[in-house]
Parts: sequence; C-alpha cells; structure tokens
Amino acid sequence: MAKRWQKEDLAYLKRYGKTKSAEELAVRFKTDEKAVHAALVELGVLTTPRAKEVVAFSRPAPPRPETDPLVQQLTNGLEWLQKQEWKKAAAELEKVIAGDEPSLSARARQFLAICRQKLAVDQEVADDPFLEAVMLRNRGAIKDALELARRSGRDRKDDRFAFLVASIHASEGRLDEAAKALAQAIELNPRNRVHAFHSADFAELRRHAEHRQLFELP
Repeated sequence: MAKRWQKEDLAYLKRYGKTKSAEELAVRFKTDEKAVHAALVELGVLTTPRAKEVVAFSRPAPPRPETDPLVQQLTNGLEWLQKQEWKKAAAELEKVIAGDEPSLSARARQFLAICRQKLAVDQEVADDPFLEAVMLRNRGAIKDALELARRSGRDRKDDRFAFLVASIHASEGRLDEAAKALAQAIELNPRNRVHAFHSADFAELRRHAEHRQLFELP
C-alpha cells in the first residue's frame, strides 16, 4: 500500500530532504526509501535518480534521536489533552510553538486554544460554586452536587441552589422533597415557577394534583 503523506510529513521532507539520508527519512516515517525518494521528487527536492544516491550514500547518517523532539512534545501535549490535564497539555504545546516548525506550530496552536478555553472555564467554575454544583450534577456526581448546593444553607438563601436541589430530587423520583425545594425556590424568586413549568425535570411532579399549585402561572 502506498504511503499516505500528511501535510506535516511533507513539510518535514521539504525542510530536511537535502540534509538527511533516505534511510533516516524512511525510518522517521516508517516506510521504505523508495517511497521517500518518490515524495522528494514530487516535492521538487530531488530532480534526478542520481540525486537519491547523493542523499542516501554520500555520507554516513549522523546519530540522532529516533523521534523528533517537537513531534514528541506534540504527542505528549495531545495525550495530556485527552486526559483533560489542561495545564500540562498547554505546557507541552507551548514548547512545540516555540520550536518554530510551521506545520507543527499550526496544529499546536489549535490545541492550545482548546486548553486555554478549558482552563478559563475551570477558573470560572472554581469562582462560582453554583456552576461547580451544576457540573457535578451533569457528571453524575449527584450526592456531591446536593452537598455543595446545601452547604452553609445555600439552598435556603439562594434561589439558584434551591431550584437545582428541586430539579435533582425531581429527576431522581423523590417528588415530595422536590416539591418542598421547589416551593423554597419560588418563594425566593417567583420566576422559578415559570422555569419549573417548562422544565422536563418536573414532568412527573406536574402530573400530581397535590403539587399542581407550584406550576400555576399567573
């Protein structure tokens, strides 16, 4: 099967095609010297068959790491990105950008933008316990979300926390507890009656006649 060259591969060949041996390049891209030669000719780096011999056999290959440092740093960055370790990923990607390899730097910048966006969101969440509670709920950490929403009596003083507690109870089927928390949320902010009327979390609660008054709109 013919070697499929990526854009960053071709950029590397253009840059090092005349200074590295065909054997080195073949090892670098896990292919054979014939495929490397064909790519170099197509890129205009080599123009004659004799040029291949000059590149491949005129000098011994100098010792070098098997993996290009910038490629390894990009790989490390992507691995940290997959693990959602945004700070560690950003540190590796910044090294790639500093290396000034155009094709690799372009990719690194794309992923670095993702890291910075995630770090900004994490900081926003850290600064707002309500957002943190919502994220915990969305991740399925229901017990932790309820604990955070109730800490220091937040659900009795802040309608956002009261409504969140109500919606968690309702979605978990604890209808009496949901009704009590929703009543508190409405007392703190009457607009929560409208929110509850349209929320799918309270669909089951709305069907119970004894709690219908919670959803009666003016």
